Amino acid sequence: MTLADWLQRHGVSQAELARRCGVSQQAMSRWVKGERIPRPAQMTVLARATSGAVGPADFFSAESTRQGFAETQAPFATEARALGLDPDAIAAKAVQDAIRAEKQRRWQEDNRAAMDAQNAWVEKHGLPLAKHRMF
Repeated sequence: MTLADWLQRHGVSQAELARRCGVSQQAMSRWVKGERIPRPAQMTVLARATSGAVGPADFFSAESTRQGFAETQAPFATEARALGLDPDAIAAKAVQDAIRAEKQRRWQEDNRAAMDAQNAWVEKHGLPLAKHRMF
């Protein structure tokens, strides 16, 4: 069942479902229109909010009319090449940067408790060996 079908069938507004899922109304609107796909954690929350009626399979169905990345980016690639740019290299770099940023975000999230504990210790006791620092 599509998200739009579920909303209509249950008489729930996008704003209400967005509130239940803890996302912005804009994000919900993009999910309903098929412009964006929820992240795995968001899909779990969405499935729970819809009592399992809308799940990951509903966003990846074969009959989806959503255009793929290549189709939506083709005009930009042509223009970039006309300007002497390498769109493939630019896209590869952007993907690498996004992966690096996401790994960093996840590492910080996973280690937040340890970093907070270390910072609290330093605030309470001061920097170790601070008396030996030359600056």
